[in-house]
Amino acid sequence: MLLVGTAPVAGCGQDDPPTTVPSLSIDGGQSDTAQAEALLVPSATLPVRAEAVALTDRLSIAASRTSDQAEAARLTMLAARLRERVWRFDRSGTDAREAIELYGNVVETTAGQVQSCEADVQRARLLGELALDGSEGYREAYLALRRQSVHEDGAEQRKPCLERLERMLTGGEAYRPSGLAWDTLEQAGAAAAAAHKNQTAAPPSSAPAGSGAPSLDGGLPSPSVSGEIVVLPAPAMIKDKPAKLTAVQPYSWKLGGRVVLSLSAPVRYEVGLLAPDAAAGRGYRVYVDLLNVKIKGPKKSLESTGLIEGVRLGVRKTGTRVVLDLSESAYRRIFYIPDPFRVVIDLSTRAPATAAATAKSGKRLVRRVALDPGHGGWDAGAIGPTGLREKDVVLDIAHRAAPTLAADLGIETMLTRDTDTYVPLEERTARANGFGADLFVSIHCNATENGQAHGVEVFFLDPSRELDKRSMQVAARENLGGLKVRPSDPGALNAQLASIAAGLNVADVTSRSRLFAELLRKSTMASMQGRYPRTTDHGVKTAGFFVLLGADMPAVLFETSFISNPDDEARLTTADYRQKLADGVVNAIRAYREGHR
Repeated sequence: MLLVGTAPVAGCGQDDPPTTVPSLSIDGGQSDTAQAEALLVPSATLPVRAEAVALTDRLSIAASRTSDQAEAARLTMLAARLRERVWRFDRSGTDAREAIELYGNVVETTAGQVQSCEADVQRARLLGELALDGSEGYREAYLALRRQSVHEDGAEQRKPCLERLERMLTGGEAYRPSGLAWDTLEQAGAAAAAAHKNQTAAPPSSAPAGSGAPSLDGGLPSPSVSGEIVVLPAPAMIKDKPAKLTAVQPYSWKLGGRVVLSLSAPVRYEVGLLAPDAAAGRGYRVYVDLLNVKIKGPKKSLESTGLIEGVRLGVRKTGTRVVLDLSESAYRRIFYIPDPFRVVIDLSTRAPATAAATAKSGKRLVRRVALDPGHGGWDAGAIGPTGLREKDVVLDIAHRAAPTLAADLGIETMLTRDTDTYVPLEERTARANGFGADLFVSIHCNATENGQAHGVEVFFLDPSRELDKRSMQVAARENLGGLKVRPSDPGALNAQLASIAAGLNVADVTSRSRLFAELLRKSTMASMQGRYPRTTDHGVKTAGFFVLLGADMPAVLFETSFISNPDDEARLTTADYRQKLADGVVNAIRAYREGHR
């Protein structure tokens, strides 16, 4: 890893059948709460999606700033209902998951009150709908009922809500699990109930409800700490037979870290955060329970430095528990990467970027940039007709861009690999996050089987956009990362990755990535015009790339040229052509920083 130089500085419609009523813009003369309430009337026409989402963001921010717990819950519930209505029209997974998060906030912060139960009902129903699986709906309704039944105070006021949950379970009886699956659900319900009973009033949090449970070493229940996003695999992915935990790889630094758990098959997992236990000498701990999983290979204890002080494995009746010992509390994102199946635990002491916190105009803050030369070591990447190797070309381009960024723009630059070495895809993103990069550029060479295509192409990760066949093929090739087995269905894999990205709530990062990708395309084509005027512009596209998944900053994948094409390969052998590609990267970063669009 190399550090180079430092210097000082769609419009939404109605839920009902379409009518000729036009979309309305939000009236700035009304209060945010009045606007939201008006938009929740069934006959109301929603504004364009961006305006509706911005309104929910403002409501969430207002909730976090008020000291009135009841008012905070009311604002958060209003934001959740509006975000859910946006989802019911546009069907963007991002909106549904944001609504689920907001409902979870209310469940947690109003424990024992009517609002908590009502939010739990909405959360369970929406989770079941989003999963398109009756079993998932039954599970969430069961957990909600266990949570809401533990409080004795105010039972009469909460009775109608509890009856709604009971009716949900009765209506979903056909999806009730049995055997080991039922035992597992009962244990999860007991943990959810215990955590909720110990819950006290706290500022709104993005931690999901019911995440507390006993620790590997008998720790305390989950505290109320904000900032958790969990993306789970669809129940249909999980098989009944046991899986194996084959490897545990931690990456840690002072302000964040990542742990990658490699498994032999897709598994269900549950997540929680444990409070510090002074008597046992333990600080904050994140745990992941891998259900029906046996340990096969990894050490039971791994030491680390930075935010993640160590990783411990323990055997439980339900499977394997993985505990991360932390030096302090942290924001958490837990998601999976399919084919081969891995569970990724991302941690950061920095709050995630939000649309409200992002500047919409003017200059943008770019202090650090991560350049990621693809492939390396035993993974040569694509190879041209005369033997030119992708890994060599992209490393040279990165080496040309990095010094210019430092010298001309005063930007501190990191290369995820500085030599001909292999770095796993998930480690590349972890290094960029740990570096605190403001932009991430993964540099590659394109390739096709017939060798006819040529030119420049830029990709970013957008869960809301449809993918074309060739984009899926490009992603499938780059996602190999040196792996020997190709995915059986690139289309299904890309769909999964889009779903995961939507669950990570990366809408703001996506919009900025799209902007930076377009600037990179323009600057590269401008760099080529004088000497290489016939360069083909393949535009900006989206596809599911592992290396972009989980990036905390705007991230793009730059396919510099088609190394499989004889003409492009000949160009790529020359210093002049590589320098122009490097200039395209530098100029795009300059334009992004200066506020261009």
